[in-house]
Amino acid sequence: MKRLLLLTAYFIFLTGIVSATEGSPVGAAEGSVAEGGAAGGDWTVINSSYATIYVQNSVDLKSTVRKIDVDFARYDPVEKKLFLDRTISDTNELANKIDILARKARKILDMYPPGFKINIKIYDNQEALNDIYKEIFEEEADHKAFYVHKFHTIYISFSNLSESVLAHEIGHAIIDAYFTISPPPKIKELLACYVDLHLRD
Repeated sequence: MKRLLLLTAYFIFLTGIVSATEGSPVGAAEGSVAEGGAAGGDWTVINSSYATIYVQNSVDLKSTVRKIDVDFARYDPVEKKLFLDRTISDTNELANKIDILARKARKILDMYPPGFKINIKIYDNQEALNDIYKEIFEEEADHKAFYVHKFHTIYISFSNLSESVLAHEIGHAIIDAYFTISPPPKIKELLACYVDLHLRD
């Protein structure tokens, strides 16, 4: 009961932040038919087990890798190989970090949708992210990140990139892939917050 109250308080406290990361108050799956995402420059494409990651070429890849902290997995018997390999490339390290976040999010939610794989698009700046949001939803917004179920894609800007925001959005992707009938938006948001809350457990 105490844990539930703590989670509820955490959700209420972060509502102004995490609702922005969802992308739309009625759910990102209700976007228009335009996928968007290619405008604004060329992309470096990186494949991992759980994601295809698109990084705009104007974004420094090494800095991108550094912004995602997965030290919580350092002593995990499955994940520790990442921390032992000193010769790993930036592209492989980014792929491995995204997979660590996906595996942790699935474990926290105890949801393992078969064939789960998403796209992650990392934009150079907030303006580019706002532009793609407007292209998809035909309205203006200024969100840290958002997930569109219709395109199985997380959209995020480099300035807002972090393991916390990514885990939250990956949580949304897992929830949408797991349920045949999508839960109400507030329930999905609460579950995604739960991922963020327990990421470092």
